Amino acid sequence: MNRQRGFTLIELLVVIAIIAVLAAILFPVFANARAKARQSACTSNLNQISKAFLMYANDYSQMMPTVGWIFRPTPDNAPLWTAMIMPYAKNRDLFRCPEASNPEYGEVWSQRARLSYGLNWFWGFPYQSSMDYVVSLSKVTRPAAAILVLDSVPIQPTADPFGGYMVTPFGFENRARVLPMNKPSGYAARHSEGVMVAFADGHAKWFKGDQLYARQSNGTPILQATDETLFDCNPAKLKWAVHLGERTGCP
Repeated sequence: MNRQRGFTLIELLVVIAIIAVLAAILFPVFANARAKARQSACTSNLNQISKAFLMYANDYSQMMPTVGWIFRPTPDNAPLWTAMIMPYAKNRDLFRCPEASNPEYGEVWSQRARLSYGLNWFWGFPYQSSMDYVVSLSKVTRPAAAILVLDSVPIQPTADPFGGYMVTPFGFENRARVLPMNKPSGYAARHSEGVMVAFADGHAKWFKGDQLYARQSNGTPILQATDETLFDCNPAKLKWAVHLGERTGCP
């Protein structure tokens, strides 16, 4: 009679070790593939959002939606930029970055905090009497470099005016200005340590987080400035101060 031979303990341990090695090799590959898929989905979202802005501008004599302003009392039902372009975007899911943690859609002031995409605040300054706070797309000198919407930092709702609905070239921490990466009112580097940015010509692109720092002419990141033209001192393919003409002397 033939007796079936089972696996020995050593053989089982060898098989388990091989499986563990394969898992250690393959799991990071699968995780990276999933991250790339989410990044592609984010790129698609921002491409469609930026094109919705262009359609809005086409219907409103090239005037762009405003961000909203934060230093005056704002009613809870005041519309955000999301509400202004929703008739063109037609899909709330576009406003949720797939890499963000628990993002929410919002279209009024009381819902501003948990948005995962924010509008560059230089696109609109209601109540700011010193400048034309509704930006005309026709006056933007480099639409392909003008930062429009980008990955923002969703926060828990507070009485402070910060939230994911807008992005500034500096962040806030304990009410002090700090470098903007991954800080309230700044931008989120959640895609392989980089940021997805949509521009005023309708395209979107990934940038390494520190590439978005607004810089002085000597290359130092800006935290405090009374001269708004300094916020145009960025690498050649980036422009925060979309309402201004070109500046000389940038790095």
